[in-house]
Amino acid sequence: MSFTMFCNQCSMSMPQGCGFKGQEVGTCGKDSNLSLLQDMMVYGLKGLSAYRVHANEFGMDTKEVDDVMAESLYFTLTNVNFNFDDHIKQLMKIGQAGVKVMDILSEGHTSHLGIPTPVEVSQNKAEGKAILVSGHNLDMFLKLLQATEGKGINVYTHSEMLPAHGYPELRKFKHLKGNIGKAWFDQEELFAKWPGTIIVNTNCIVPPKNDAPYIDRLYAYDIVGVENCKKIVDDNFDEIIAQTLELPEVTNFNSDETLKTGHHYKTILSLAPQILDAIKAGKIKQFFVIAGCDAPGKNGEYYRQMAKGLPKDCVIVTSSCGKFRFNDIDFGEIEGTGIPRYLDLGQCNDSNGAVHIALAISEALNTPVNDLPIAIVLSWMEQKAVIILLALFSLGIKDIYLGPKPPEFVNDNIFKFLQDNFNLHLANVKDYKQDLDTLLIK
Repeated sequence: MSFTMFCNQCSMSMPQGCGFKGQEVGTCGKDSNLSLLQDMMVYGLKGLSAYRVHANEFGMDTKEVDDVMAESLYFTLTNVNFNFDDHIKQLMKIGQAGVKVMDILSEGHTSHLGIPTPVEVSQNKAEGKAILVSGHNLDMFLKLLQATEGKGINVYTHSEMLPAHGYPELRKFKHLKGNIGKAWFDQEELFAKWPGTIIVNTNCIVPPKNDAPYIDRLYAYDIVGVENCKKIVDDNFDEIIAQTLELPEVTNFNSDETLKTGHHYKTILSLAPQILDAIKAGKIKQFFVIAGCDAPGKNGEYYRQMAKGLPKDCVIVTSSCGKFRFNDIDFGEIEGTGIPRYLDLGQCNDSNGAVHIALAISEALNTPVNDLPIAIVLSWMEQKAVIILLALFSLGIKDIYLGPKPPEFVNDNIFKFLQDNFNLHLANVKDYKQDLDTLLIK
């Protein structure tokens, strides 16, 4: 069986294997490295566009980011640029736009919803008539809480919506109750058990089968869509409210578990004097940023093992849905300081928080960022993880460990470039102890 692919450099048809998986030159005579770098651009732009849309929903000015998106798409147009260094420069420009858009979105969230503060959230405990919300869209979530207030309906979060509980303007709604489930890929099993209605408001939806037992209770919002699924249009929640009230009450989620969230970087920076004192006194020896997009499979347990294996003088900084690999663990506090050892910055778009914390520590200690006692161990799954990685590269951040496997659009040549320039490492998912021994400051 054969099929035809198209080279994104010259639009010529070509046989399978031309350049996309690491060959030096395709049949069109073009260096395949450039095709792969342009793939990376497009994936990064997809993540960038998601954050831009959410920022725009809060009325933020995204003109600077929009210009980079347009320019970068133009850059990938057929027969525009064949220079390797120019491709790298454009990727760094996309990364810089990623830094910018995360800052813009963070300002949009905090200016409208307040600065998150630490909170303990009930996990897998629910009651009454209920709606479960999965996704990232906090603007939609606020509108849903407003529409359901006083209706006798409880609202619960799933996956990347967990950080919603930290925002004061969302937490003030008493019918916002708790979190159900873990990372996005548990949807099929979780939604089948959930007796209430469900909204998926952004990416990270697992397409349900046509005969899924929850398909008639599933609602998609805005750009999200699957076959045979109801749609929420123009922020009108009347239909889902009516159906929720008709359905049985939730009685099958009775866990006593809790999760912690709400450690936004603006809140953490208010603790800067205590943190600096703890560093200088040797009570905090190292920070580990263990974050990213989770993916199905046993290899993701590497991140749980890494977190569990850290000494008691290490602080874990996390964000995104990767935290669900280990956020059920009580990591306690740094001894004698009251500083939590586990800090959940929020959603994937809150990854900029780790950078702000690092820059503040760098300035206070008069130490370059790459010389700070900070280790970065990331999991990647989809486009938002790519824009986060490009953002870190654009800031000159080095020594990142990435897993559980390399992206398919990174061949040996590109990976070597990233190793040589950013000291990028692949996580050793078969032996976390080896990586941990390398990363720990002796």
